[in-house]
Amino acid sequence: MQQVGERKPSSGCGRLAAVLVFAVRQPPYPPTHGAAIRAHRLLTGLAQAFPVTMVTYEHEPSAEGQPSLAEIRRNLPGIEIVTVPGLGSEKRRAQAFSILSSRSWQWGRYARLEYGQALEQTVDALQAPIVHFDDLGVVHFARNTRSFNVFAPHNVEHRIIREAAQAAPGLRRAFATVEWHKVEREELRAWRGVPLCLAVSPVDAGAMHAGGAQRVELCPNGADPVTHLPLPSRNEDAPLRLLFVGTASYQPYERGLAWFVSEVLPSLQSVVPVEFDVVGAPPLRPSSAPGVIYHGTVADLREWYERAHAVVVPVFEGSGTRLKVLEAMAYGRPVVSTRLGAEGLPVRAGDHYIESERSADFVQALTGIAASCVGQDPRLFHMIEQAREAITPLLWPNIVANLVTLYREEIDRHRG
Repeated sequence: MQQVGERKPSSGCGRLAAVLVFAVRQPPYPPTHGAAIRAHRLLTGLAQAFPVTMVTYEHEPSAEGQPSLAEIRRNLPGIEIVTVPGLGSEKRRAQAFSILSSRSWQWGRYARLEYGQALEQTVDALQAPIVHFDDLGVVHFARNTRSFNVFAPHNVEHRIIREAAQAAPGLRRAFATVEWHKVEREELRAWRGVPLCLAVSPVDAGAMHAGGAQRVELCPNGADPVTHLPLPSRNEDAPLRLLFVGTASYQPYERGLAWFVSEVLPSLQSVVPVEFDVVGAPPLRPSSAPGVIYHGTVADLREWYERAHAVVVPVFEGSGTRLKVLEAMAYGRPVVSTRLGAEGLPVRAGDHYIESERSADFVQALTGIAASCVGQDPRLFHMIEQAREAITPLLWPNIVANLVTLYREEIDRHRG
């Protein structure tokens, strides 16, 4: 299994004549959360090398924070966009009726005949040699095309839903359990039904292989190239400024944050004053405590990293990899994370980040960082530099360049 980020670039440059079709259930704009960021960086990066046509659902501008189609077109210049009418309203009612369907609610509801027809017509009209299926909601239609189909999911979704089911109460648990089994069946069909799957981590790649995938390559998550920010110093009485960046309404993050606020912060604040900034879509049920501020989605993350002494990643469940771990390291911020929070990334506990699983571990790690920021401990700065060096191959331009090479090779085989 070869990692996309480690492929040798092939010869040739400039735009390719072959058109690539990018199938996705929702336009990746604005790129304000992990899945949208990944899809946006891959889509716009591929469009620098290929003529790209995106086939997607058109959602109402007010639904789920979606902008208008006109705004999306303005912000994705050079990309042709083919749309299919979205799913409409009455989400709760449709979700309840989905229990009677063989398809999942989360992903199966996107398997609509209109989308399949639009995709098939687009691929045939363009004679596209490759279709990049970005999520489980649209890969159902891989069987409708005669192209080389690639499935590039962001997670192993059924694992996330299984964990949510185990944590949910009553009727929610029953619904999530049924949903978990449906999604698992859909993922197995998807992995087996395309000639190539792209996994974000070795862990996800292993699940795909075990599930019968024909071929798996690694296409990891990445970070944008950013300017290294000097770590702010602090005096003994100044607060330790902590940062969490992510979609906190995502259940694994919401539960992890709630645990951190209730189990870690009180003990930490008994030793050192703390300000904890949570940036990104807020939790559905935010946990309140002194010093905790939920800022919501912001236009520019730089200022939040600039003021932070450390980034915390209290994640105990989920799949895929955390883009924000890479982003924090790119900015030059020490990361305190659970093992799962850094899973699948080319970083080692102790060398590139501080691994913490228990509340006492987090308190010890963060009080150590607080002291290091007072005394400017060279060991902390060495870890920061080592982390930045370790993630260099995972900057988005490098990942996209190597994905272009992979697709160019497949196009050559297709033409041959």
